Amino acid sequence: MTALESAHASIREKTGAPRATILVTRKTGNVAGHFTPSTPWVAGEEKFHEIMISANYFTRGARAVLGTLLHETAHSLDLANGIQGVTGDGYHNKKFKATAEALGLTITQARGIGWSVTEVSDECASRWSEELALIENALALMADAEASTGKGKGRNKNLKVAECGCGEKIRLSAKTLEKCAPLCQNCGQMFQVEGE
Repeated sequence: MTALESAHASIREKTGAPRATILVTRKTGNVAGHFTPSTPWVAGEEKFHEIMISANYFTRGARAVLGTLLHETAHSLDLANGIQGVTGDGYHNKKFKATAEALGLTITQARGIGWSVTEVSDECASRWSEELALIENALALMADAEASTGKGKGRNKNLKVAECGCGEKIRLSAKTLEKCAPLCQNCGQMFQVEGE
């Protein structure tokens, strides 16, 4: 949750998307995510939206989760800008496609739901590398937790432990470390593996 909230906060900062509560659930059928156009959440005087991410889809990996988060953020941007990107029956039109592609996503059409099929290209992953690293690290930690409780497949023992200047540690693959070069949001330094 923290990683998804941090990733969304960063995306909002870079795009001007409206604030949303991030909700993770497993009861979604075959839906990877959903944006709630109403404002069911209140903090003081502020009302804000909800983005649901399905935990059932976490096994697809961090790129797919980032894709879902960006897809739902595109819906929030359409709403904020008065763009009707989705019809009442959930059909994603070319206006939505344009908004989502402006975020770097690759959007293709599917029968019945329109321009909704979402992919994260290498270029998109590079553009959102910090947010992708947050999600990758959280999924790795989730795998660690599942391994310790006897659930799931366990953690990837090839993951490196990288540390920033203020001593925070993250676990990620060497490939992700090299490609994404994650930065600590606290001290601003890159995470590095000791001795490398």
